Amino acid sequence: MVSDFVSADYGWLQLKDGKEAMRVLFKAGKKREGYFTNDDVIKQTHHAMDILSRDYPDEMHVFIFDNVTTHTKRAGDALSARKMPKLIPKDSKNFLIPVNKVDTDGKPVYDAQGDIVKINVHMWDGTLPDGTPQPLYFPASHEHAGKLEPLRQPLEATQWLIRHAVIGGCGSSSG
Repeated sequence: MVSDFVSADYGWLQLKDGKEAMRVLFKAGKKREGYFTNDDVIKQTHHAMDILSRDYPDEMHVFIFDNVTTHTKRAGDALSARKMPKLIPKDSKNFLIPVNKVDTDGKPVYDAQGDIVKINVHMWDGTLPDGTPQPLYFPASHEHAGKLEPLRQPLEATQWLIRHAVIGGCGSSSG
C-alpha cells in the first residue's frame, strides 16, 4: 500500500534536495504491517507541512484527501452521549469507552486470533463555552468516585433546562 502527496506543479512531494520524500510504503493487513490509520495520516500531513513551509514558504498549499473515513474520526475517548447511561453505573460496573490498544509506535496490537485488542478508558472531560472544564466522572471526594456522572447530572450542573430530552439519541419533540 502507498500513501503519498503529489502536486500538479512539482510532482511527488519531497525536499528540494531530494533527500527526503513523503511516500510511505507498507504491507497492509492485520498479520502484516497493520493499516494506515488516521493517526498515520495526521503524522504524514504534519511532515508534509514541514517540508512545504521549509522549501515552498511563499506559496499557498491545499491538501485534498481521498479517504472518506478520515472526516468521521474522533479520539477514541472523546465525549459521546450516544451510549451514556441515564443513571449512576452499579458498583461492579462503570461506563468506559473501548479503544484500540496501540504499541509504542502507535500501531494497533492484535491478539492470537488476529483481532485488535481493546482497552477500556474514561472519556475526556467536556469544556463549557466559557472554557471551564466539565468533568464527566465523579471526583475522588464523591461517594461514587471515578464513576461516570449520569447524562442528566452534568447538564443540570451547568443549569441547562432539559425538556423532552431523549437520552442517548436524537429525536424531536413539540411543546
